[in-house]
Amino acid sequence: MNLDALWKPVVLYTGLLGLLTVGAVYLATHSGLYILGLTGAGVLLVVLGGGAVGQMGPSNVEHAGEKGGTNRVVSNAGLWSPVETDTSLRLTLLFYGAGLFLWSLVVFGVLRDTLV
Repeated sequence: MNLDALWKPVVLYTGLLGLLTVGAVYLATHSGLYILGLTGAGVLLVVLGGGAVGQMGPSNVEHAGEKGGTNRVVSNAGLWSPVETDTSLRLTLLFYGAGLFLWSLVVFGVLRDTLV
């Protein structure tokens, strides 16, 4: 996998969209409860994105020589979908969830005195 291709989604979803979401919720509410909810949502999105990636693997290959084999081979079972040309949904969930989680931790660490 080309790691240079991951920089754009990391910067966009983790950096920019995560910051905008957490910043908007903070500015609108100044509530620690809402920021805590975003932290939980971020963890959930990371688990969903990472779990969807982890479900694919070499066990999805059937061999033609076995009884009932269909000669079906699953290829490219990683983070990138062979059908989509842009960032996959799994990768988007993973990076956006990481952004929500990390930026929420920053708000808790830096702005905890201003939270209600």
